[in-house]
Amino acid sequence: MSTVAVAVFGTGPVADRLVAGVDRRPDLRSTGRTTSAPAVPEGTACVLYVPTLAEIATDAPKDVVPRLLRDGYDVVSALPPGADLPVADLREACRAGDSTFHATGGFQTAIATRILRSLSEVTTDIRRIELEEELELPAAGVYPWNTLGDIGIGGTEVAARSAVAAVADYYEAGLHALEDAVFAGASAPEARPVVTVEVRVDDAGTVEKVTVDRALGPRIGYRSTWSARTTDDPPLRYHLVTSTDTAKGATTLRFDAGQGVHPADHLTCVGLLDAVRPIHDSGQGIAHRDLSITYLMPDERLITRPR
Repeated sequence: MSTVAVAVFGTGPVADRLVAGVDRRPDLRSTGRTTSAPAVPEGTACVLYVPTLAEIATDAPKDVVPRLLRDGYDVVSALPPGADLPVADLREACRAGDSTFHATGGFQTAIATRILRSLSEVTTDIRRIELEEELELPAAGVYPWNTLGDIGIGGTEVAARSAVAAVADYYEAGLHALEDAVFAGASAPEARPVVTVEVRVDDAGTVEKVTVDRALGPRIGYRSTWSARTTDDPPLRYHLVTSTDTAKGATTLRFDAGQGVHPADHLTCVGLLDAVRPIHDSGQGIAHRDLSITYLMPDERLITRPR
């Protein structure tokens, strides 16, 4: 199998890990790293784009992504689908450059979506999904936060609420991905979640924990709890509850850090790297489909069929 020549466009620890990850993949070949769209290394076929929250806040991706696509590079980004990127501009750029774009949506739904896809294959009776995410962050943060301050931890309540708003698109994309995994897009793509934020502060008014509840209609609830890592407990946990009319099923996943890499960053990198080959082999345009692979196989005996 021929290798795909890949450049990493971005700064920070996730970009560093992506460069190392490309070098470890037999199907990929690194052409280097860049922090400027016109300076993509020669011979690059696909660009992995990991903009920071600061870059997203200044609308940099609206210029960078179409320019890369128009120049003929396939682009796989940790941006959430949508991300205020004009679809018409992306499609025109893909046509001009005969290129393909895919947004992975970052780390927050990679594992949960795979599990829910497997569950949806073995039952047709799921009525509600409740997902709880517990994320303990190191001082350096995790993508797309580069510091604890980016998420409001250790700062003021105003800063924390601003941080929640800054990543709204990532979690909204996650809610739609969860819905598509089980309910096949029951809500309109433009449906927006109802969001409730609770901020816990200490006696000095410094933020210790942020809890965000998101609901996409009556079928999907997604609670995120963010705090600083102060214990040896796993720094990332997901608790998934699926409900039918007669029963509930629960699954808990705990991820610990390996070799100093936070599991949230690991999931971000894996999602980006896994997408390179199928995006490069795809026809031109915007690839909205989920590129993950369901490893759990359904058992025909467990599939519920109407009588």
